[in-house]
Amino acid sequence: MNREPWPDLRGVHVFVVDDNDDSRRLLEQALHYCGALATVFSSAEAALEAVNEYLPTLIISDISMPGMTGLDFIRRLRERPPEKGGVIPAIAVTAFYEEFVVLTARAAGFDAYLRKPINFEALCMLVDHVAGIKRQRDDSAA
Repeated sequence: MNREPWPDLRGVHVFVVDDNDDSRRLLEQALHYCGALATVFSSAEAALEAVNEYLPTLIISDISMPGMTGLDFIRRLRERPPEKGGVIPAIAVTAFYEEFVVLTARAAGFDAYLRKPINFEALCMLVDHVAGIKRQRDDSAA
């Protein structure tokens, strides 16, 4: 695998939220391959609680999960003030790729969307892009 065109994600901390063990593991491995730090959660509730302790650079969350769905998770996150995580960029992932699902994810508060199975190079490129937008916002606010 040629790593040259892949982005360097060192310094990017991603919360990965997915109830499927294999999906979580694969997302984590792809992010680590590009140098990102990935913290994984098997439930949206656990990830939401963790945001109380630490604000990651961005969040990748499955939409379809038992209990609190990814849509519920991002809606609750977006209700928070910026300093409590309300503006953390978020990427939705799901096996369901229909225009309605994409529009629903965006309306709920996700900034971007990827369809499973995930193309890992596309994932890392999107993470780099979304993290770059966050860095630009942070720089202009300073």
